[in-house]
Amino acid sequence: MAIFSLNHSFIGRSTHAARSASFFARYITRPEACTETVGERMPTDRAVLMSWLDDQEIGDRKNARVIDKLIVALPVELSHDENIALLHEFGERMTEGRASWVAAIHDGPGDADNPHAHIIFRDRDAETGRRVMMTTEMGSTRRFREGWEQEVNIALEQAGVEQRVDRRSLEDQGLDREPQLHVGAGAMALADKGYEFESNEKEVTRLFDGKAEPMTINYPVIDEDKTRFEENQERIARNAAREQEEFEPNVDWTHRGGMVAQQWSAIAWVREANERAERLYQQTMNGQTTDDADPADALVVEEHMTDRAVERANRELRREMTDSKAEVWEARMSDFARTLRDATEQERERDRDGGIEF
Repeated sequence: MAIFSLNHSFIGRSTHAARSASFFARYITRPEACTETVGERMPTDRAVLMSWLDDQEIGDRKNARVIDKLIVALPVELSHDENIALLHEFGERMTEGRASWVAAIHDGPGDADNPHAHIIFRDRDAETGRRVMMTTEMGSTRRFREGWEQEVNIALEQAGVEQRVDRRSLEDQGLDREPQLHVGAGAMALADKGYEFESNEKEVTRLFDGKAEPMTINYPVIDEDKTRFEENQERIARNAAREQEEFEPNVDWTHRGGMVAQQWSAIAWVREANERAERLYQQTMNGQTTDDADPADALVVEEHMTDRAVERANRELRREMTDSKAEVWEARMSDFARTLRDATEQERERDRDGGIEF
């Protein structure tokens, strides 16, 4: 299924070694991984691209940002040509058709399960040399993420795919699921061969308030003696357990010891099932979609809606019967009161005739 993944970083003259931009371009366009290179106002030929980036770097001031680079996940639901069109729309949108960009597509056999693209942006107007994208300003990563989310969803809609991507975190989406870690094809191959990975500290450059600052990432502490591959596999297992608990709560209650324990487990299972049916019913009544629900939920909602309709009908019938009984009882009481009054008056008349006064 289509997923949202975008990583934004940069290469600067003062933060990276000379020719880092051209070496990065050489890496992402290597023939064994790159199936096609597309772009506008930037060379797509590998050798020409490297030479062009070197020339641009030499002409920059000594503290300038040479390039911005993105890694984006391509929707597996789209074809190679559709992903090319998606990248073109995104590139032209972010550069406003003025700055330069190039994208290296990795969707070959080695990346069949993980199609992605590396995008290089050069934030300079191709004609005037002025900045266009303002990628050194705060909020540039957010703008990249918003633009990619929107363009991906437009491409999926045009292709007739119902799936959509969401740039928000899983927590903000209200999903009880841990985010998975990206494990590259090379790391996966090494893990399959039993390679023992090691965690080491790494010197990196990060943006703080728009300024590049060096920092050290202490991976041994972060990893907690686990490799990236191992941690990701554990997250996948935990997420699978959460999903099973959500859709199949306490399904094994009949095997628990003790009649009382089984009864309480069964009651809890029925309560959770009813609560879920009620949530789905309310969503349906409010016009909300339940596309992310289990296919069987449609039948559950239909049955629940039928039960609710029957319940309302029975409640109205009981109310009508109650109102009718009240009216009859009121009439009967009135008749009884009139009879009692008449009897009392007659008795008083007899007493008066007998000379008894009250």
